[in-house]
Formats: sequence, structure tokens, C-alpha cells
Amino acid sequence: MISEVALVLVGDELLSGRTRDVNLQRFSRILSDWGLPVVSASVVRDIPSEISMSIRNSISHKTAVIVTGGMGPTEDDLTVSALADAFNLNLIRSSLAEEMVRKKQHEYGLGLPESALKQADIPEGALPVMNPVGIAPGIVLPASGSLVICMPGVPSESAALLEPCLRAAGIEPTLVKRVKFIRTWGLKENKLFDDLKSLSVENKVTPAFLPSPGRVDIKVNGAGADRFCRAVMEKLGSQVYTTERDESLEEVIGRKMILSELSLATAESCTGGGIGQGITAVSGASRWYAGGVVTYSNELKIRILGVKKQTLEMYGSVSEQTALEMARGVRRITGADCSLAVTGIAGPDGGTRDKPVGTVWTAVCFGNKERAHLWRLGGDRESIRDGASARALGTLFELLQ
Repeated sequence: MISEVALVLVGDELLSGRTRDVNLQRFSRILSDWGLPVVSASVVRDIPSEISMSIRNSISHKTAVIVTGGMGPTEDDLTVSALADAFNLNLIRSSLAEEMVRKKQHEYGLGLPESALKQADIPEGALPVMNPVGIAPGIVLPASGSLVICMPGVPSESAALLEPCLRAAGIEPTLVKRVKFIRTWGLKENKLFDDLKSLSVENKVTPAFLPSPGRVDIKVNGAGADRFCRAVMEKLGSQVYTTERDESLEEVIGRKMILSELSLATAESCTGGGIGQGITAVSGASRWYAGGVVTYSNELKIRILGVKKQTLEMYGSVSEQTALEMARGVRRITGADCSLAVTGIAGPDGGTRDKPVGTVWTAVCFGNKERAHLWRLGGDRESIRDGASARALGTLFELLQ
């Protein structure tokens, strides 16, 4: 009986650094929920012999292999033929797979070039699985007393195919112990660890701290998990924004805005539109997000947002006064109920002794309330920008509470 999974990630681009792999993290999380821990992961080049060898070396009676990448219509998409070679099988044109490919090509208005039908060639004995968001079907192949699942490497396609392929293989999620998550913003991992250590001991749990810029997730399981979570939420208050693992801060804010019939506008400088991008990634954001402006130069801060020239001359563009005037300005020009603004020095250049790289001011306006915060952030440029976005949104979340 299959009880674990080995991953084989195919693609020269993964090894060259041109493409960032996100499938490993996503698959590990989903498969863990299904009671199928990932026990190994290998990245191989687009070389058929290496793909075949990695598949053969990974499979066993209790270990299934999931392969991603190299399943398109071009000559350098070699995974399916390598899968057939791994078990000395012939490639056959599957009528069911061909029907899937034809249907998808028609839906996307792409015609039907002969190259597209290559995606209907699968190893004999394999089962094709309809791709919900792409063209190449997933493939489920019983082999060596276990099974191999192949999917395209495009993250949106593999994410949509993983569970349908597992079910097509006859695998259903097992009942596993409930894992609890607490998602926090604006706190540092080491401080959380120190602050929650006594609660961990009292409830006999060992929490895992999962940091990202501006946010830390706490993962815990065991008999004391529920008590621990309740105590943590009481201790941290509004710096906990959800206990749902896959719910983002933007989604939580959006739900609050919709329920309260409020609207939001953003004014960004150092984050360069990152806050607006995160908000508009949430379905239904148009119901509450009025829009935003990116004013990177002082000239545009003055001309568009109405920041006073004297403010910039006296306090600088990275200051409490400028952040507040940015927030007031975008609220005024959009008519939104709430506004937030962020300005800072993301580096690696531009810092001074008084305002080093990582200095960020955020400001939030709601009703007659205004809040501005100074943050000292570390890391590279991307981490500082992401951390600034999280803290600006977190401050808004706190104010909405």
C-alpha cells in the first residue's frame, strides 16, 4: 500500500536558476494533508536517461513517484517518453487523451496542429487525466507494484491536476491528525519563539515557526494544540489575522471591508505597487478596492497626492509626515473610506546614518483615525518591500478591528 511520495522535478530552467520551483512546497503541503509525506525530491535535467533513472530509483511498493515538467508539445518535452522507457513500455496514441487535447485546443481557439497531438501519446497501460487549466493531460501509470503520476511543470496546471490525479489512481485522503495554524503579521520569529515558549511548555506542544517577510505562521499539532492556539490568540490579539492556513491577509481584510461596506485606496512608493498587486490577486477585490497610485518621485507625490513641498523639504520623503499626507491624499482623490500609504528605503542604496536601508514609514487613515508607524526592516530589497507591504496591510487590519 502506498504510504509516501517521492518527487521528481524536471527542467533545465530549475537548475539554471531561471525559474523558481514552487511545486515542491505546494505538493508537500497537500500530500501531507492526504497522509502521504514527501520523503525525497530530486531535480533532473531535460535528459531522458536521467529522468528515467530518477523515476526507477525513486519508486517502491510503498513509494509513489510524482513527476512534473517536460510534458508540452515541443521536441524538448521529453518526460513522457522517458517514463515509458523507464518501464520498457511503448508510447501509444490514447483516444481518451486525444479527446481531451482536442477539446482544450478548441476551447482556447488554438486550432489543432500535429504537434499538439503529441500530448495524447502516453505509455501503454497509463490513464490520462483531464487538465482543468491547461492542455497536456496528467498521466497515471501503475508500475512496479506502485504508481507514477506525471503532470506539467507550470504551477497553475500542476496545482489543478494533483488531486484529480491522486483520485484517478484510487488514492483518497486518509484521516490525519488536525494541524493548527496561526498566521501573524509584524512580529519577528525569534521574539515569537521567546514570547510563546512558556505557553508551549504549559500545553506540551512544539510549535514550528514559518517566517516570511512581515509575517510568521505558527504550526502546531498534538493533544494540546487547541489550548495552545487559544492562549496564543489571546496573547497576540490583533497581530493574529487568521487561523486558516491558506487564507491571506489580503483576503481577511477584503472580507472585513465587504461586510462593513467599506472601500480602500493605496498610495505606494518603495513597494512599487506590490500592495495593490496583492490585493487584486484576491477574487472579488473590485467590490472594495478603489485603486491605488504609485508615486515614486517627490514631484508626483506633490502633484498627484498633494504632499506639501515644505513637508518633503523639512522631513524628507521617508517620514511620518509624508506617509500621512500620502494616505490623506489618495483618500481625497479616490473618495475611499480607508487609505494606506507606504514610503521607505528598500536599498541596497539610498540609506543614510539617520535613515538606513530598511527604514519604512506606513500610514493608515480610517474615519477620523490616523496611524503612522516606523519600521526598521532587514534583508534584501525584495524582503524589505514585501515586509513593508505586510506591515502596511497589518496596520489596516488592526485599525479595522
